[in-house]
Amino acid sequence: MKLKNNIRKDVPIALYYQVKEEMRLNILSNKWKEGSKLPSENELCEMFGVSRITVRKAIEALQAEDYIIKKQGKGTFVKSRKIGQKLHKFYSFSEELSKLGIKETIKLLVFETIIPDTEVRDALKLEPDEKVYWIKRIRYMDAKAYTIENSYIPAKMFPGLTGEMVQNNGLYKSMRMYNCFMDRAIETFSAINITKEDAKYIDVQNNDAAIKLTRVTYSGTSIVEYCQSVVRGDVFQYSVELK
Repeated sequence: MKLKNNIRKDVPIALYYQVKEEMRLNILSNKWKEGSKLPSENELCEMFGVSRITVRKAIEALQAEDYIIKKQGKGTFVKSRKIGQKLHKFYSFSEELSKLGIKETIKLLVFETIIPDTEVRDALKLEPDEKVYWIKRIRYMDAKAYTIENSYIPAKMFPGLTGEMVQNNGLYKSMRMYNCFMDRAIETFSAINITKEDAKYIDVQNNDAAIKLTRVTYSGTSIVEYCQSVVRGDVFQYSVELK
């Protein structure tokens, strides 16, 4: 007998597993959106035509796979989607998201030529009077803001670089137009509570947990970028491969 939502009793596949997979597809297809509350157990029983025991087992399996979270006294909710990044090679956020089939958009907030402060100047190993391009951007993952970043690029290495080039082509692709090919980076991570100013850009609350990422990017032996990013703690997770 074929039940609702493609759940079948005439196949040798456990009912709870079929229900779990149907629920997972509802999450991945965005039918059940991030942060939304799941239907009640009674509603799920009616929806899939199965017992409460089967529904509970499906919920436990989904929770074990990190798709949902139970909140005491409130119900069960869809967890925010996290993107894992292994830190064993040079990577680009945009390129990694593209591999996962996730659409990324970037909004350019600031493109200015400035004389940097001491921290930026020392990181880029510049002389006191040397200028940089200050590039401030918000990155969106499937229309959800996930990070705000400030990049500083030595102006003398990229004469004529414009905000329009960065917006249309991306920063690293624009830098490659100058025969600059980034091949390694040194990154530093720290857990922070997001500031009120940054929170408004990426749609979180003041003091929410976040990751502060500082990157120094190299092309050969030349330092070509100093970047400070604040990444939403509920979106990205980082892992290190040890050999």
